[in-house]
Amino acid sequence: MNKNLTFFIILVAVGLSIFLGIALGRFTLNKLSVETANSACAVTMTDIIASAQGDVYVIEGDTEFVEPQSYYLVTYSVEGDEIIEPFLEPVPNNLADEQKDIALQTEAWDVFTTIVPAQDRQMLVQYNVFTDGNSNTLAAVDQNLEDPSKWILEIDIADLADRDALLFTLIHEYAHLLTLNATQVIPDQEIVDDPMNVAMLEEKAAACPNYFAGTGCSYPNSYIHTFYNRFWVDINDEWKKIDALQYGEDDMLYFDGLYSFYKTHQDQFVDDYATTHPAEDIAESFTYFVFAPKPTGDSIKEQKIAFFYEYPELVQLRENILNGACSLKE
Repeated sequence: MNKNLTFFIILVAVGLSIFLGIALGRFTLNKLSVETANSACAVTMTDIIASAQGDVYVIEGDTEFVEPQSYYLVTYSVEGDEIIEPFLEPVPNNLADEQKDIALQTEAWDVFTTIVPAQDRQMLVQYNVFTDGNSNTLAAVDQNLEDPSKWILEIDIADLADRDALLFTLIHEYAHLLTLNATQVIPDQEIVDDPMNVAMLEEKAAACPNYFAGTGCSYPNSYIHTFYNRFWVDINDEWKKIDALQYGEDDMLYFDGLYSFYKTHQDQFVDDYATTHPAEDIAESFTYFVFAPKPTGDSIKEQKIAFFYEYPELVQLRENILNGACSLKE
């Protein structure tokens, strides 16, 4: 998610992260190919990581900020690389030009399809173009209401100019698709239909023998189940007490609690937003895996990045994403 979000937008993202918001192996891919990707994309990677720096949960300035209005402009169906059947949403007159700007909407879609190969995004069936102004919410993903095994990508075309931040955000959002899709987590129509039913979620979580990802029960060999067991079991009880604060009346208690949790466990998280939820932690860690050099240390946050190198298919995916990102920057 965008590191410049205001705390009100963060709260919405946190609320949604529950429904946002894959076979252990060893790293065998040719080391030379990874080093070549790192070298070729060194500047690109540095710029993209730099765009995401900063602590989300340090709230400064005017805490009475009003969340900007977000508008859906156009909804497209997705068939492979193609976006078809545009449906125009009702919008204010001042957004009429953006709604008609098919070239800009297609450019945003092309950015995503350039960095994520077709075989790795087959779960996508819908593309929504929206805007809430510059540098607020850059992109998002969600499950399809009619078929939770399918997913929706949303991009704010107002943020195309901020290419580095958009690339970071798109890979973060793609990481949700990668770790929560139907090959990783069992789709659950009841959760999609009633995502804020806490009692139902608690019941389903109790019945899940593996990690319950919010959107459903994960498979035993899924990325997120393996990630959770390795990195979250020892801190989950402490985190859950803080997570419960988001349902109270004082938002600042929740934000301060998360930041305090991050400072206590700073060697375990790539940034403070990763403390929001295990699903956000694996998504942030994956994004750093893609855009940061392979870690050489042994801190837990470096182990989280190194985790993905255990999967040859993800190492190959990383190389493909970096090649796409470099081509866009060129």
